[in-house]
Amino acid sequence: MNLNWLRTFISAATYENFHKTSEVLYLSQPTVTVHIKQLEKELGIELFLRKGRVVTLTSAGRKFLSHAKSIIEEVERGNKQIERLRQGYQQTLTLAVSPLIASTYLPYWVKTFLRGHKETEVIIRAVESDVISEEVGKGVADLGLSSMKANLLGLTCEKLYEEPLVIVAPHDGRELENGPPIELEELMERELLLTHNHPEYWESVLIEVKNRYPFTRTMKVSQVHVTKRFIEEGIGFSILPRSVVRRELAEGRMLEISKDQIDLPSSATYLLKRKGSKEGSEFIKVVQRLVGGKWHK
Repeated sequence: MNLNWLRTFISAATYENFHKTSEVLYLSQPTVTVHIKQLEKELGIELFLRKGRVVTLTSAGRKFLSHAKSIIEEVERGNKQIERLRQGYQQTLTLAVSPLIASTYLPYWVKTFLRGHKETEVIIRAVESDVISEEVGKGVADLGLSSMKANLLGLTCEKLYEEPLVIVAPHDGRELENGPPIELEELMERELLLTHNHPEYWESVLIEVKNRYPFTRTMKVSQVHVTKRFIEEGIGFSILPRSVVRRELAEGRMLEISKDQIDLPSSATYLLKRKGSKEGSEFIKVVQRLVGGKWHK
């Protein structure tokens, strides 16, 4: 059975419109008609009722649709498997990772892992921290790397890495050696504090800030990369894990503000896992080695 006929049939069944099908599949409308007629001839049944330009699935067409989809899905799965083998992959490791971790530690961890595991295909699913436990729990991902502690039956959640928070503000254009330091109280008075860009620590931080600086104005910005962009454009300041702003601080695009006047918690990265696969266990070993003494800190 010709797979192109099946793909044309599935699209035509979805839209019940041969003209729309031709546009979606980049085929001429006569070609769509030919594909459907050839498929009907091979099956010996009528798949569509035709009234002028209006087409509707027959009852037989509706029943055959699920079989057609299954055939195409199975072929696509086989093609993906062959492609994996062609590239030398023997195993797959799927990681569900928060965007914050994906843009900081993860590239180095994955790069190091792949050096010794070229036969493993690594798939990265970047999702919000509150979704990661569900991804691992359902088996969609082998491991989860989250910025938020999770409690889900059947999962193990371990603190993988811990680091300090830093207060960062826009660069004021002055040399660090010559310009006077920016005082935190002055910053709180004149700038917006960009909050809620991390899923775990902001509630406790805001209590501390409001107790000491009740006049502070805040703005919720839910993504770290947006927060950093705002700061670089001179819109507000924020409190972020050091690894997130290491490059910006080193390149002078942001300034670190002294936090002596305020007590800040640390930021943690958590590992979520079920019964581990061999590939997952190997990845964990690599990460443990890289984080060194910070493991379970």
